[in-house]
Amino acid sequence: TNHREVVLTESHFVASLDRAIDSLDQPTFDGLNSFFMSQAVREAGLTVALVGTGGDELFGGYTSFRYLPALRRWTQRARWLPERARVAAARAVSALAQARQGKPGSGVGPQTRWAKLPDMVRYDNDLIDLYQLAYGLFLPEFRRRLQRGGLILNGQWRWGVSRATYERLQRETAGRSDLSAISVLEQRCFLGERLLRDSDAASMAVSLELRLPLVDAAVFRTVDRLPDAGRYRPLGRKEMLRRVGLAGLDPRLFDRPKSGFVLPYDRWIRRGLGSEMDQVMRDPRMAAAVGLDGACVASLWQAYQDDAPGMYWSRVWALYVLMRWCHRHGVLL
Repeated sequence: TNHREVVLTESHFVASLDRAIDSLDQPTFDGLNSFFMSQAVREAGLTVALVGTGGDELFGGYTSFRYLPALRRWTQRARWLPERARVAAARAVSALAQARQGKPGSGVGPQTRWAKLPDMVRYDNDLIDLYQLAYGLFLPEFRRRLQRGGLILNGQWRWGVSRATYERLQRETAGRSDLSAISVLEQRCFLGERLLRDSDAASMAVSLELRLPLVDAAVFRTVDRLPDAGRYRPLGRKEMLRRVGLAGLDPRLFDRPKSGFVLPYDRWIRRGLGSEMDQVMRDPRMAAAVGLDGACVASLWQAYQDDAPGMYWSRVWALYVLMRWCHRHGVLL
């Protein structure tokens, strides 16, 4: 087999950013890794690529399969306590987990899952609400500030999904164990809403066809009939997929930590990309055009630049892509 190494430099990334973001057809803070990977594969002369997307959703490869059931077990054991007491305990645990990180800057608190813990305790009865809250980039209180009090959508949206989608997810997860229900949610809300759409748009932009055997409906139906113990345990290792799909291959190839293809956004944003982002993130008109509070966006950007605790690149990158994409295409929200 031939091995070809392709180095994606910061200068190449910045120079290709317009084409890369435009290839995705809609604003998304994810997907650019798929674009540059697809571009490299296509430039190598290939027109079809086989990818393993869907394995984590089928066999419990994400951290959500560990921490969401654990949170549910903890809150169920504490059900005898009033909600106010459970939330207070969660707030104390959250504060303890973040105590060593120092104080946040620019009036913006940490936007992490630990910081969300008190809110997550309030919604532990509904796994769909809990899942959506866990995946959200911002805490509910900060999101309301960011959206200038929150968008009024006639009650048709709930935690980022339409009411019709929420009801469909309720039907599809009814009667399932937590692990099985999380698998459905990962397939519908993460795989279906983001990964497949972004990877399809990015690959088609360079005329590359992707084949995804692990999202085949027959594969899902077969795997979905398996008991939880055989399908998910031990959590995070996708052991069944390794045994069945990788039979005959050297196990040393796969007995190593999962390594995704994550671009070094944080380093690049703090260097060459930061000056261009600064103009967008501090422009109140661009923020207002997409329904965001300009002062809140600027404070978030400042907190990131100050390296405030719990302020990851994804939070500022998501807003930057939204504002930039809508501005380029004349879209108002």
